[in-house]
Amino acid sequence: MSILIDELEARKNDYILVADVINAMSNATNSAPDEVVKYLDAHNIDEHMPLLYMDESYTFEPYNGHILGLGNDANITYYQKSDVMAFEPITKHGIFDDKQTPLVNDIYGRTYDINQYKKNREDEYLTLAETLNLLNYNADINSPSYDHVKLRDLARKRLITPCFYFCGYVGSFGGDSSKVLKTEIMTGYFSYRLLVEEIYNYDDYMKLPNNGVMIYRVLEKQTAEYVDYDDVFLFYDKPQGLDEAEKFKLTHMESEEIRFSKQELGSYIASLTNTSQDDTPAHNDSELLTKLETTQVENNDLNARLFTARNTYKQNQNEIKELKAQLEKANAESADLKEQLSNKIDAPADDNTLQTILNESHDYHAPDLKHAIQLWIDLYVNDGIKSDSHSNKAAQWISRNTDYAENAKTSTDRIKEISSPSKYWSPHRKKEV
Repeated sequence: MSILIDELEARKNDYILVADVINAMSNATNSAPDEVVKYLDAHNIDEHMPLLYMDESYTFEPYNGHILGLGNDANITYYQKSDVMAFEPITKHGIFDDKQTPLVNDIYGRTYDINQYKKNREDEYLTLAETLNLLNYNADINSPSYDHVKLRDLARKRLITPCFYFCGYVGSFGGDSSKVLKTEIMTGYFSYRLLVEEIYNYDDYMKLPNNGVMIYRVLEKQTAEYVDYDDVFLFYDKPQGLDEAEKFKLTHMESEEIRFSKQELGSYIASLTNTSQDDTPAHNDSELLTKLETTQVENNDLNARLFTARNTYKQNQNEIKELKAQLEKANAESADLKEQLSNKIDAPADDNTLQTILNESHDYHAPDLKHAIQLWIDLYVNDGIKSDSHSNKAAQWISRNTDYAENAKTSTDRIKEISSPSKYWSPHRKKEV
């Protein structure tokens, strides 16, 4: 083999065949290869580690497929070694420990242990409802209870920090004039300045800022490339250059994804206890007052700028009552239609197409189609949705009415997406032209 081909072959050093990963795990765990594939698929390996293939130019490109059903292509597809070493379901079995250490170099030449971030997994993150329950449980019985407004005010004072979970591609532009986009896979929690105001917002989706978000807490990553960056962009697919960056950029998140660090909440609760036990004025009261006054000035300015937008998206209690009255009237007017639909569902299977779909004994029965139809009927015909979000109600319905376990995320997400009305779709979800 020529020196030039040797140089091209050296590109494989950063990659490992999928078949080698499966065989190594099979030998180490005394398992059959198909059992290894089922194990990795159950841990959603396709969502964490992209499959790659090498073309004739020795360039590694994304492979359009999944590990389940890969077959003989396991001998021609690859994983990046850094991905393998960062995937805990593999590394916990001691695979490749004697061949490679989980160390990576960042763009500044520094070396980092990629496992250093896993310690952050010990910090539990609570939803808005769980946060309010925790605060009210630990509050003084003589003090007013916590609600969304009070929670928002705590965040405005920077006593607690709202954030949201994301696992996928994170990118940032280089500081030079070329504006090179650098991306890597990262798992962690992210935040941004106006996320505070979303705490008291009734929208299903919160819009991410155009100028990027901040890395709040890293759980796992492959390099230290973004240690020195504050503003990064999130992508639901890996952009191939700047042309695809805007196309794949994540622009919205579900508002119910807002989280708070339980450790940070614990520190705040502890500060309330210390204050109540101390009868003497704190020596830094003046400093705190100055900070609060400065924060209040900033908040007043922010509130003024957001006033128009908030009036567009929020409704007061009178509007909510009026909408409820209109909904009750609409429900009464549609009672005959619901009765007709109910009669159709109860009709014999041979006379009704819908009942044929719901018939589990049919040779071509599609369970997820049945679940999606029944979910849609319960939420949007029988008014099970009420004032809640589709995502939340659908998750509750699936838990009660199907046998899918918690790890069947692909199946449950599919049912939620099929039954979701187009008016609730996020902006990046494609609609029919």
